[in-house]
Amino acid sequence: MKFREIFRFEFVYQARRVRTWLYFAVLLVVAYLLMENSIDSARNGGALANSPFNIAQGTVLTGVLWILMAPAVAGSAAARDAQTRMHPLIYTAPISKADYLGGRFLAALALNALILLTVPAGILLALLLPGVEPEILGPFRPAAYLSAYVVMALPTAFAVTAIQFSLAALSRRAAVSYVGSLLLLVTVFISGAVSNLLQMRTLGKLLDPMGLYVLSSAWTPIEKNTLLVGMQGSMLANRILWIGIGLGVLAFTHRRFRYAR
Repeated sequence: MKFREIFRFEFVYQARRVRTWLYFAVLLVVAYLLMENSIDSARNGGALANSPFNIAQGTVLTGVLWILMAPAVAGSAAARDAQTRMHPLIYTAPISKADYLGGRFLAALALNALILLTVPAGILLALLLPGVEPEILGPFRPAAYLSAYVVMALPTAFAVTAIQFSLAALSRRAAVSYVGSLLLLVTVFISGAVSNLLQMRTLGKLLDPMGLYVLSSAWTPIEKNTLLVGMQGSMLANRILWIGIGLGVLAFTHRRFRYAR
C-alpha cells in the first residue's frame, strides 16, 4: 500500500461518514445566515452586501466554527488505526512512515478544504436568492471569493489540520486533536489582547491564526467595498507565518512518530 492508496482510502472513508455531510450542511447554513446579516447591514447604509470585506468576514467567522469540527476529521485520520488496534498490522506492512503520515494528513486536509468550500457557496446562495435589492450589491467579483478562500481559508485549514493531526498522531488518541482547537482559540484571544490591551498591533495580527484581527482594523466604507482582503502586507505575513508553523509541526511529527508496534 503506497501513498496514493492510503490517501484514497482515508478520503473516501471519511467522505462517506454522515458527520462529514453534517459539517457541510452546518457551514453552508451558517455562511448563509452571516451573509443575510451583511445584507441587512447594507440596507441600513453599511458596506455593499457582496463587498470583499463582507465575503472575507463571513469566511473568517465561519472558520472559527469549523475549527471546532475539524478535529473529528484530523483526529480520526491520525489515530484511528491505533484506537481500533489495527496498528500492529498496518505498521508491519511495507509502508514508509512518510507515505503513511502523508497520505492520512493530506486526505484530512483535502476533505477540510472541501468542507470550507461550502462557505462561498452559502454566501452566494444568500446573494442570489430573490429579495436582494440590486442597489445594495456591487459588481460580481470572483477575485473577492478566490482571495477569501485561497489566502484566508486554505492557509488556516493547513495550519489547523497540521496541528490537530500531529497531536492525535503523537498521542495516538483522536480526542487529543480537540486540544489543538482549544489552543488555537486561546491564541486568537491572546492575539486580541496583544493588539488591543498592549497596543502591539503588528505582533497581534501575526499571532492570530484566523486573520480575525486584520478585519477588526479600521476600514473605510470605500475600502470595504473595493479592497481585496488578504492582499495586505500584514495578512500575507500572517499567512506565511502560520503555513511555516504547520510545516514545522508536520516535520516534528514525522521525526517523533514511532512507526512500530
